[in-house]
Amino acid sequence: MVITCVDLAFVREGQLLLAQRTRYPRSSWWLIGGRMVAGESPIAAAQRKAAEEAQLVGLGAERFQFLGVYSTCFAMREQEPRQHGSHTVNLTYRVQLTAVEQAQVQLSQAEYNSHYRWLALSAVEQILDLSNPIDHALQTIVHDLRNW
Repeated sequence: MVITCVDLAFVREGQLLLAQRTRYPRSSWWLIGGRMVAGESPIAAAQRKAAEEAQLVGLGAERFQFLGVYSTCFAMREQEPRQHGSHTVNLTYRVQLTAVEQAQVQLSQAEYNSHYRWLALSAVEQILDLSNPIDHALQTIVHDLRNW
């Protein structure tokens, strides 16, 4: 199954917000985001995910700067039949936050555990396990953010 997701790279003063999801298979550090709904535009999905998962309501469409398309594959998935795995195509947006917005971020406890961090882009690679495909994808995203 191939799923289209939007992922949000929230940045502030050279730092990136990373969180640990509560749902398999994305239990390592990752961006805020998730699945698009049928009929939803990518920007509408990005705005919905910002509001639902980070409590950042009312961000205008112009705030979402397209970063790139990334892809992740998993041998297992949360939904039955688990062994069929999943493949996600991730439309990723860079969102520059203000200091007030950064302070307002509250992650959804239904999606993320209490572990989240604002990390300098230069420090992200230190927490990655590049034998893990999702960490390799995150490394590529961080590389693209650093070259923004």
